[in-house]
Amino acid sequence: MEIRKVQVTGGSSFIISLPKEWVKASDIKKNDPLGLIVQPDGSLTITPKLSGKLVERIKTFDLSLLDDPVYLYRSLIGAYVTGYDTIVIQSPGRIPSWAHKAVRKFTQRTVGQEVSDQTDRRIVIKDLLNPGEMPFDSTLRRMAVIVAGMQRDAVFALKTRDEELVEDVILRDRDVNRLYWLVARQFNLLLRNVSLSREMGVDIELALNYLQISRVIERVGDHVVKLAESIRGLMYVSLEKKIVDLIEVENRESLNIFQSSIDSFFEKDIQKANSTIQGVDEFVKKCAEISGALFDLGAPGVIYIGYCIENFRRVGEYAGVISENTINYLVIEKP
Repeated sequence: MEIRKVQVTGGSSFIISLPKEWVKASDIKKNDPLGLIVQPDGSLTITPKLSGKLVERIKTFDLSLLDDPVYLYRSLIGAYVTGYDTIVIQSPGRIPSWAHKAVRKFTQRTVGQEVSDQTDRRIVIKDLLNPGEMPFDSTLRRMAVIVAGMQRDAVFALKTRDEELVEDVILRDRDVNRLYWLVARQFNLLLRNVSLSREMGVDIELALNYLQISRVIERVGDHVVKLAESIRGLMYVSLEKKIVDLIEVENRESLNIFQSSIDSFFEKDIQKANSTIQGVDEFVKKCAEISGALFDLGAPGVIYIGYCIENFRRVGEYAGVISENTINYLVIEKP
């Protein structure tokens, strides 16, 4: 950090000199306008980019160095999350079909990514989404709604013996993932261009909290998938009504805890967040007791039933993590 003293001219104007190296690197000339952005923490950002837009970032993947479709797909996701505006895939020869499939899978599972140009040896993918069009809070709410709906439908499928509904629940996890990647991408864009904070209506601290909570919700979605897979294993098992009722009760309790954690965050209610954590502790103990009793009972399908209870417990624990993040943020925000 360079320390520079503030000077006063004319009795009322405060001035400070700019670092010479930065001025040269930014190609700033005499009388050029500079943008001044006051940050939520009181610091001041000086930028020559008055439009708030950064130079386009391009990431190129050479298929002569990359011949694995899974690796290519993961690399595309990495470039997307990192915040590249344009992704180019090039090949010394004709682009193979596996690469086209990886690109198609990528554009289908991300938000705002579209193929803008394509030849036999080159594919160009552009980002068409304006960050301000998808605010963090809307994305997070949507993630929570999808995950809760997945869990409700998974247990409903057990009652109705609906295998197609189980498969649909598993497929819906893709929507949760694509929204999580979107939050991660927007957070990285915000880090690179702090002027976006005004357009997106969020400061860095709150954006970080959105990122952390979105990651937790994404993990909840993974456990709901495991729940659905366990329920698929129970489709042809004869279950007593009391077992089905037990699964329904624990499902409802875990969903109530999860929703309470989401509500405490959006309502900025630190007391609700704290009571949610207390409820999580009680719920986790109850799940442990049920699991022990199930194995002593030796009911048909007891392994899958135990997996269901275990995933309800994990959903509850992740709800506790969301509430902890809420408390941590609100402690900073509120004196």
